[in-house]
Amino acid sequence: MDKRLRSLTLIVCILVCTIVAAASVVVCTAGISTPLMATLLGVLTLGAAFTLYLLFTSIIKEEKEYHGADYAAMIDSITGGVLVLDGNDRVYTVSNDARGYLDLPEYAVGMDKNEAVRDKELLRCIDAAKQGESNLTEFKSHGKVLRVLVDPVIFNGRIVGTMLLLLDMGEQLTLQNMVREFTANVSHELKTPLTSISGYAEMIASGLVKKEDIPDFASRIQKEAKRMLALISDIIRLSQLDGGGADVDAEPVNMAQLADECRDVLLNSAKSHGVSLDIDAEQFIFSGSRSLLTELVYNLMDNAIRYNREGGSVLVTVRRGSVSVADTGIGIPEEHRERVFERFYRVDKSRSKQTGGTGLGLAIVKSIAERYGAEVALESEVGKGTTITVSFPTQYSAE
Repeated sequence: MDKRLRSLTLIVCILVCTIVAAASVVVCTAGISTPLMATLLGVLTLGAAFTLYLLFTSIIKEEKEYHGADYAAMIDSITGGVLVLDGNDRVYTVSNDARGYLDLPEYAVGMDKNEAVRDKELLRCIDAAKQGESNLTEFKSHGKVLRVLVDPVIFNGRIVGTMLLLLDMGEQLTLQNMVREFTANVSHELKTPLTSISGYAEMIASGLVKKEDIPDFASRIQKEAKRMLALISDIIRLSQLDGGGADVDAEPVNMAQLADECRDVLLNSAKSHGVSLDIDAEQFIFSGSRSLLTELVYNLMDNAIRYNREGGSVLVTVRRGSVSVADTGIGIPEEHRERVFERFYRVDKSRSKQTGGTGLGLAIVKSIAERYGAEVALESEVGKGTTITVSFPTQYSAE
């Protein structure tokens, strides 16, 4: 009970007792006859008792409503749905999430378990909980996969009810599938260059290669080794980004200058692909990690070069608040545009093998952009080219 309510109750009790005592003294000193005095005192006492009853009833009701609301709030704040059955297998309490999972009405308290729970496996687990057995099972509701823990409620060594905790496993299952898919892709991508390296090296070692062909085989081994190193480097970088690492203190970064630096590094790659690489930059100072921003711009430009056509062009446009990279390449079909930022996702796998891409460049771009709250927009037309624009939030601008 609240301290103020306790104090108020005490004050009222003292006042009532004082009034009764004062009335008794007045009656006695007034010389009123004993029967009349007894009647008057009785009426006063009953009145005082009734007043106290009303006061305590009001206080108890208020306390119940307060603690009931508090209890309901605690139940609803639990991650997942909670359903508690009493010893008579009736709903004692239910959270909003559990009500939604089990399709229960708003006023479900008091419902029998067979009305509240219609899944046979859950009912079996509830019966087992009444015998003291805990169970973990799965339950599907509205397309969601729920993991349900069914436990007996024990008080003073006696089972007094059953509690069901329903957890939405959708995100966890999605994460598990992503991990499995990522692991499978990494294994496949690493196995391909390793197999080539091993095969070429074995042929050279066994003397099956003519002396004049050895430099060519060595060049192939070097190419596959570089591909594998690039893949490992990208995987490590993504792992660092996922873990929140790979960042340094923010510094003012001149994005126009950074784009020029990336262009210088990629000029040879552009020439080898027969692609021109141009910059159209305005002054834009951004506060962030120089290494991460370099990777973002580099990967956008590298991707535009690799998936371009011979004689094509790449234009990097830097404006206040954004960096845009446009190419005149093969373009991306509409059904693939939502997925090109996924790890290892390739629109044209055969072309990826030819260009030597790791399939992680745009995934790195997306991760870095998300770190700064930047938006990534993609526009593409098959056969005409693709434009990817990264728009940075104004709070990171150093100007």
